[in-house]
Amino acid sequence: MFSFSETDFFLEKKQKESENIKNFFIKKIFIIGKTKYNQNIISKLSNIFPGDEIQLPGNTIDKAIKKLWKSNLFKKISIYKKNIYSSYHKNEINLFFDLDDFIEFDKVNIKGIDKNLFSILEKFFLKKHIYEYEINNIKNYIKNFYLKKGYPNILIDSKIINYNKKNILDIDVNKGEKIKIEKIIFSGNKIFTQKQLINFLIKTKTKFPISILKKYTSFIYENIEEDLKNIKSQYHSKGFIDVKIFLDSIKKNYNKNYIIKIKIIEGKKYYLGNINFIGNNIIHTNLLKKIISYQAGEIYNKQQINKNVFDQISNSILSYYLDLGYLFVKINLIEKKIENNKIFIDIKIEENKPVIINKINIIGNTITKDHIIRRELNLIPGDTFSSSKMRSSLLNLSKLNLFDNKKIYPFIKEDKEKENVNIEWHIVEKNSNQIQLHGGYENKKLIGTFQLNCGNFSFRNLFNIYSWTPIPQGEGQKLLLSSKFGKDFLLYNISFTNPWIEKNTPTLLSFNINFFKKKIKNIEDFSLLPTNDKIIIHEGFLKKIGTSIDFNKSLNYLDPKLKIIFSINYDKFFYNKNLFSNLNKKIQINNLNYLISLQRFTLKPDFIFPFQGSQIQVNSIFTLPYSFFLKKDKIKSYEDSFNWMEFFKFKITSFWYKKIMNKMVIKAGGEFGILGKYNKKTQLFPYQKFYMGGLKNLFNSKLENIDYISLRGYSFNKNHPDYINPNNGGIIYNKSIVEIRYLIKTLLNQSKLWTIGFIEGGIINDFYKNFNPLNMNKSLGLGFRFFYLPIGVFGIDMAYPIINRKKNNQSKWKMHFIIGKD
Repeated sequence: MFSFSETDFFLEKKQKESENIKNFFIKKIFIIGKTKYNQNIISKLSNIFPGDEIQLPGNTIDKAIKKLWKSNLFKKISIYKKNIYSSYHKNEINLFFDLDDFIEFDKVNIKGIDKNLFSILEKFFLKKHIYEYEINNIKNYIKNFYLKKGYPNILIDSKIINYNKKNILDIDVNKGEKIKIEKIIFSGNKIFTQKQLINFLIKTKTKFPISILKKYTSFIYENIEEDLKNIKSQYHSKGFIDVKIFLDSIKKNYNKNYIIKIKIIEGKKYYLGNINFIGNNIIHTNLLKKIISYQAGEIYNKQQINKNVFDQISNSILSYYLDLGYLFVKINLIEKKIENNKIFIDIKIEENKPVIINKINIIGNTITKDHIIRRELNLIPGDTFSSSKMRSSLLNLSKLNLFDNKKIYPFIKEDKEKENVNIEWHIVEKNSNQIQLHGGYENKKLIGTFQLNCGNFSFRNLFNIYSWTPIPQGEGQKLLLSSKFGKDFLLYNISFTNPWIEKNTPTLLSFNINFFKKKIKNIEDFSLLPTNDKIIIHEGFLKKIGTSIDFNKSLNYLDPKLKIIFSINYDKFFYNKNLFSNLNKKIQINNLNYLISLQRFTLKPDFIFPFQGSQIQVNSIFTLPYSFFLKKDKIKSYEDSFNWMEFFKFKITSFWYKKIMNKMVIKAGGEFGILGKYNKKTQLFPYQKFYMGGLKNLFNSKLENIDYISLRGYSFNKNHPDYINPNNGGIIYNKSIVEIRYLIKTLLNQSKLWTIGFIEGGIINDFYKNFNPLNMNKSLGLGFRFFYLPIGVFGIDMAYPIINRKKNNQSKWKMHFIIGKD
């Protein structure tokens, strides 16, 4: 007697099946059906060739069918064997591929769609042929597009036309009627008004506000549920955590428009009881309570409390621990009990140990050297982990403008003991070299601009021709070659910048050489000429050769936020004698000046939209007092009296930022500047002075280094009634500003959108005695700012001037554009 199990039966069945598997050799492959492809192409697509040995039954045929199906060329695929031959050495078979091709369309005509949708669908028409399966994708895309626009009853008809042996598909789209909302009725609401609730419906309505009885907006089925969740979150922020909101009904009226009824059961209002912290040893309980910023008795705002506990970026308990290196901290928020409409909370914290960084690897850089990237990182191996330093490192890498900022991300790998971590920085390099060439022809002269900007230059590899790709790159240095030429001016410029000449601290060194030639003929050009009544100016040419050396260093040993800038600038002006009717020779003027600047920026969390901190900058520009060195008997003529420019200039700028409400910041501060000379007989040029007004003339400021102080609401145009500058510029000025900033939204890659309201005032004068800092020209206004890393800040301001002077004119609102820097 014996017995067997189900397993034994299964093994026996498998053994019998394996005995039926045989090897066959393919003698021939035949292609049948409605297809234009021959045997060679089908064999390459299916990876089955005559002479191959296959097993039947087996998965070779299944794999071939899957490969043919993935080619998107066939709508019908069948493979079968026939004519099995047995010979002395082998079994032979013939394989038959029965295939039907997808229809190929040479042209697709679509009627009844909007222009913007047609431009989106153009991506389907870039190929030479469009296959039948792609038509279904096009139809589905059209349906989904109009469904989101409020057209649920869309009809799409298609017709195939054969013309001159070409297949043409005509698609006719009938959108049907648009579903519209005539009324949205809420019932059961007491806390929020009908108008407030409608404003919470972000996706169910368009960007224009709904009037309950008059306006009509698109109705989108799938977005109603999301909007109801938004209303629920608004109730939760007011303490109504038991609120129930549901769609009561959607009905058509006699106008075939819809009436939506939404029912709300608000429930009880809850308040915050005591908050009990458990397990915190590193951070004191009082500090944790300050971070969470809610106290017993306040309205229970569940969303905001969760944000203040778990948000990884803003000022929260979790972010505070992450900044201290506690990467593996665990925080649990438990609603312990409810008494008398009060919710008591326990926040349990498992701190674990602080994490040390073991290794930092750079992945993805093929041109840029590793040390160029590593020096921008604020964390190095051996440091304690810090989330804020990780974010600042990401911002530093983005500011290099060498990588695709959307593809820079750190990947943190932990070890088994959870005490050390390795960080991998993944980057994707982009082309940092730019060539710009603009030109034209005017009055028989060529005009234009040429600029070669190498953003990742390598001076070390300049003489190694084998490292050019196509120019020496990889050290993060910047080389700029530019030229501007026109009818009445010519400019050449070469500059080289090395952002790090030291290993441990960011120390920038740059060189700049330029040549400038300009025809003096307009009154605006006289800022380049000395101001003296003895000189009678005519039309003529001015040449200038300039060079500068800039040194920029962080003073970490004194203050991590402190930076010093030192530069030497030399310009030599060549004045053509034709410019002056009462002088017999050319005038050459030398301008050798020095700049010493101290900067201290303590902006948090970043410089884009700081919530707190300050920025202070003190600049001192001066020349040597040459008039004291020269003896009077050596000055033979008037021209010699200003052969060497001498002056001193002092400027201070300071602004403070303070958070006054959630996402709202006040900015306050101002500027002060003074220009002087060592000797009363020394000549000052207009371009050395200060100018105050609305918009900066960026072109002239680059050529002449003119100090423009922006004052919104006013003009730089001398003929404008709101012009406030002295005729030839001022030697002393003061400016004050107060701004209220509100952060609207933070987007990806540090992009931010905010609005501002401001009031500012400024005064400028060409005499110290007449300067009264209280008698300012004031203005007020509002504006918007958008920060995008490649261009910086873009903004629009509307400002209204408040003029102290009595003039017979009406001041008007003025629009100002801000690009690059705020």
